[in-house]
Amino acid sequence: MIITIDGPAGTGKTTVAQQVAQRLGLPYFDTGAMYRSFAFVLLHEKIPLSNMKQISKLLTDFSFEIRIVQGEHHYFANGTDVTQVIRSPAVTNLVSPVSALPVVRKALWKIQRRFAQKRGGVFEGRDLGSTVFPHAYYKIFLTARPEVRAERRLAELKNKRPEDVKNTTREQMIQELIKRDNLDSTRALAPLVCPPDAYVIDTSELTLDEVVERVLEYKKKKNNRPAWMHKGVSFIYRLVLFGSWIIGKMFYRLKVYGLEHFYPRGAILAANHTSFLDPPIVSTSWPEKVHFLARKSLFRSRWFGGLIRKLNAHPVSGEAGDLGVMKTVIALLEEGQKVVLFPEGTRSETGEVRPLKPGLGLLVSKSKSALIPVYIEGAYKVWDKKRKFPRPFGKIRCVFGSAITWDSVAGLDKKEAQLVLVQRLEEAWKNLKAWLEAGAVGIPP
Repeated sequence: MIITIDGPAGTGKTTVAQQVAQRLGLPYFDTGAMYRSFAFVLLHEKIPLSNMKQISKLLTDFSFEIRIVQGEHHYFANGTDVTQVIRSPAVTNLVSPVSALPVVRKALWKIQRRFAQKRGGVFEGRDLGSTVFPHAYYKIFLTARPEVRAERRLAELKNKRPEDVKNTTREQMIQELIKRDNLDSTRALAPLVCPPDAYVIDTSELTLDEVVERVLEYKKKKNNRPAWMHKGVSFIYRLVLFGSWIIGKMFYRLKVYGLEHFYPRGAILAANHTSFLDPPIVSTSWPEKVHFLARKSLFRSRWFGGLIRKLNAHPVSGEAGDLGVMKTVIALLEEGQKVVLFPEGTRSETGEVRPLKPGLGLLVSKSKSALIPVYIEGAYKVWDKKRKFPRPFGKIRCVFGSAITWDSVAGLDKKEAQLVLVQRLEEAWKNLKAWLEAGAVGIPP
């Protein structure tokens, strides 16, 4: 699960993000501390911002960790605890110009995305929902009046480092925050902006607990809505998904099971394939925006290619094990996206599951992601491979199984692990089919 919490200084991002992460049992990642840590390294090494060669070299060797020490978050840059020093005035004055350097932002984005891919988490900063994780499912943007932000910032600094702000007035702090806001919001690369699909919370008159509860309630409500109701999807995607949902409910009595197995990070939705209806069934049933792979030849037509791009189709050549396909899928998974794949390769002629392509296991081993088994029943009877048009009525059921993670086989030899993943997916499909046939009682396996 990736939750982004963006906003200017003094809105309560850090405390809110820590509380939300604790309530949800997720890692917390302070990206501001990461930029401050690198700014401190530059100061320590006495490297000017004009020396791009040395900055690039430092970035190559730069490491950043967040550890819990005696119940508190501590930040380590290149193995050194910098928790206290990165809040000094010298670092504060340098962090905005440092973070505005494209070479710095791009390098640190990679660290953030690697962290998210492995563990998910609550990410707090200024460009997370807009740039680093533009496809994140949960986006929060905190704001507050300048005078409130200034008072909070002063109180925080007086508590932690009173000597740094003993002569600072409220008005001076307001001007300092406005200056930093201007620097952050006008930089050329990844400026501070509110993502159009973010949930905006004005924290001026709210307590910490009230803000945290609003974030958690937003997450809960969003999980219970069909994907076509969410912000952040194109009009065409929303329209097609809504149409598919209406048709599925009215004509094919579409039933969806297994959303209790909702997996919050990037993953592959691996579905059996018997019908032209399978892609819209999966995309309509899963409560997030999903992505598909499509043959590159389908994009030759400008209008049709443009249409399917808006439906989150990505052009590829080859099968799951091909390098180009893997690069496309891995890039989406690193952003926390769900990618729909049909491991059988082509639609079944008989409605029964066909042998799975071996490239699926290789793809999971490369991406270190998870497989979410998806079993579709009834679509074959409605529109099998031999029919030109679908039957007007029918009954379709879509069930999601529990995620099969790479971590569960990581201790095996790589080739054996890839084989085991494919075998587990086949077994999961059999179990989901049996669960449906037994009456679909309780939570699916």
